[in-house]
Amino acid sequence: MADAPFFENLRKLINVVDDLRDVGLGQYINLPRITVLGTQSSGKSSLLESIVGLDFLPRGEGVVTRRPLELRLVRTPSLAQPYGEFDAFKGEKLTDFQKVKEKINELTDKVAGKNKGIVDDPIILTVYSPTCPDLTVIDLPGITRIPLAGSDQPKDIEKITRDMAGRYCRDPRTIILCVVPANADLSTSDALQMARELDPDGNRTLGVFTKIDIMDKGTSAKKMLLGQEIPLKYGYVGVKNRSQHDINNGMTVKKALEIERDYFATHPVYSTMPTGYIGTENLVQRLTNILYSHIRKCLPDIIREINNRTRECESRLKELGPPLPRENTEKMQLVWNMITEFTEKYKNVIKGKYDAMRIGESKAISSGSIIKKYFYDLYDDLLEKDKKHVSCKYKDTDISRAIRLHQGDSIPGFLSIDSFLYLIHPLLQDLKEPAVDCLNRIYDHLEDIATGIINKVFERFPTLMADMIENVIQVLQSRRDATREMIDNIMEFENSYIFTNDDDYLANRSIVVSQKDGEKKKENVDTNQAFVNEMRSRIESYFTIVVRNNRDSIPKIIGHFLVKKSMDEMQYSLYNAINKNPMIFKMIGDPEHIINERDNLHKKLETLKKAQKVLKRDPDLAVMPVFEDTGDYTSRDYIQKSTSKNEKDSARESDGSGNVPVMEKRKKSLENIAEPRSITQPSPVNSNNTSSTNVLESKPAPKPSNSLFGSSAPAKPSNSLFGNK
Repeated sequence: MADAPFFENLRKLINVVDDLRDVGLGQYINLPRITVLGTQSSGKSSLLESIVGLDFLPRGEGVVTRRPLELRLVRTPSLAQPYGEFDAFKGEKLTDFQKVKEKINELTDKVAGKNKGIVDDPIILTVYSPTCPDLTVIDLPGITRIPLAGSDQPKDIEKITRDMAGRYCRDPRTIILCVVPANADLSTSDALQMARELDPDGNRTLGVFTKIDIMDKGTSAKKMLLGQEIPLKYGYVGVKNRSQHDINNGMTVKKALEIERDYFATHPVYSTMPTGYIGTENLVQRLTNILYSHIRKCLPDIIREINNRTRECESRLKELGPPLPRENTEKMQLVWNMITEFTEKYKNVIKGKYDAMRIGESKAISSGSIIKKYFYDLYDDLLEKDKKHVSCKYKDTDISRAIRLHQGDSIPGFLSIDSFLYLIHPLLQDLKEPAVDCLNRIYDHLEDIATGIINKVFERFPTLMADMIENVIQVLQSRRDATREMIDNIMEFENSYIFTNDDDYLANRSIVVSQKDGEKKKENVDTNQAFVNEMRSRIESYFTIVVRNNRDSIPKIIGHFLVKKSMDEMQYSLYNAINKNPMIFKMIGDPEHIINERDNLHKKLETLKKAQKVLKRDPDLAVMPVFEDTGDYTSRDYIQKSTSKNEKDSARESDGSGNVPVMEKRKKSLENIAEPRSITQPSPVNSNNTSSTNVLESKPAPKPSNSLFGSSAPAKPSNSLFGNK
């Protein structure tokens, strides 16, 4: 029972990986696995049956494995009778493995058709047995060169099978179990050649020689097994499987394993070799060692990758925002809400009201202040104290000529109103351009702020945004045109009707004749210059009155007819425009690629969250023993060395040296990597307040069993596995 903890840890790790694969994590993150790679009729099916210890795979001529088979083996020592369970038929336990064969054929035909088609859609089969090892192995369709006549196999069947093998075996976290017939030339093996292409350094490949018993007489696979021809990190193992003749005669797998053991024990060459290189049971032992170490090595990276991808998904979903409604009523409500939001922001920006959503723009001057600045600047240059008089545009001769021109036949000594009109009209006409310029500046400003707000409120709807900007501009242009008409009217009646009730003008107008009645002039007076000065004074006074009046009335007109009216009418006008637009519902909604991306992100995030829950189930994952990768996979000394080293490392902590044990370092490393605390932290301490390190000291890493199939002599480690001679 000393082996029980090892198998328990191995089962935990394999269960974790299988559960991660079940929740769909394999779509997004590569998971550790063993994939069987070989050519058609290389003996893959017989090899898998020998590993499992059961006869359960379909047999026949040509291509039999036409869908990948994900074979999950669960070692259950207490189980009285083995059974299989398909993922496609949850809860249906098949103790008759002849029915398992039939189910495999049924599931294959259902997807790949009955005419030898090949499809990359795995069948998942879990086998519970007291004799099988704890492994998860994926059996791929064999590499096929020529399509079968009369089948559904395409002409490029070789490319299809090679591409499928590449998709599974290219992953750095995949261990390649390369099956090669020993009776063929190793240097021309398609499977081994492809394995070297996918794993150039041979660091992920374990070679298996089948049909070793039917090699030419006088030859052996010793050099190939020792890795002296093509070295691999995990080396090679030779096996003797059941032949088709044996299967036809009803030979059981158990009997075949006994015959295999006797064959290698009595063979003149293989009997002299270390047992780690030959036999199915040694292959299984090596696979369990490799898989345990491989999963344990990959687990921290998988945890880190899950956490990183979870953050990436959440960040991207936040960028995309919430999904949009799909019902027309909900879409219309959404548009109304956005229009209301736009108009409120538009009003608040103009009025300078505090808006929590504008905190980033709080230092910017409000639009109301900018508009008032335009109003204050209107005609400001005409009212400055140090300004030149407006009448300076006319010389005295110009005014004198105007007086004479419009004197007519009236009695001399009186100023003509026509002369005044002649001189004042050009000056009044100059007042129109600044007023119109002020109107246009304010209109441009309103258009800018409205467009800016729309860009923010409707940023998720580019098509609708353009339509809304067009509607807003129409509203503003309508108000601008109405305001321009009002300004034109003011300018027109200022020019067409000269009048004022200004008290200063009425009280302080100039008087030409200043002498009292009967008083004689004592000196000559230039009456022409007096008339010129009087006309200049009247022009200045009246023009100043008009400028002062317009400087008040023009801002009021713009403020009322453009600014205020646009605020009052904007919402109603936009509602009207939206209700009349039959294309509005097509404008509301995420683009198809955004919908697909959001759905995929939600699906991915859900899978990642499920994966995190799987990892949180067993906190002990962080403190399982980790084997030292010595590179020697030929014997069980590999495990024993690693276990012994872990025991020594644990003892170091209590000897007062102050060094941190390797196990504790690995545990802390995992704690730093994995965000979900319960994944990486050790299990709770016992009631004696013993630390997690003491728990490890009291329970050193377990030693695995010598064999899953029974006792055998301990293997001798050999360096020749990697090509060292």
